[in-house]
Amino acid sequence: MTCLTINHICCLTKFYRLRTFDGGYVFLDWHDYLGPDFYRDRKANRPIRDWWKDDGILRALEWFLWRDHTA
Repeated sequence: MTCLTINHICCLTKFYRLRTFDGGYVFLDWHDYLGPDFYRDRKANRPIRDWWKDDGILRALEWFLWRDHTA
């Protein structure tokens, strides 16, 4: 991860597409310190609120972590 200081800290994170176990896709923005953010679209315009309540996303996240942060 690369962090830049431009009046505040801005970090460049990795972006992944994960397949959920119900057949859909979610987009994961992974930050080593802050954790995951999930989105419905590739441009990260539609965030998923309360993603921790969705069993399909949780199972996809567990799979991602089990594979050592690779999709």
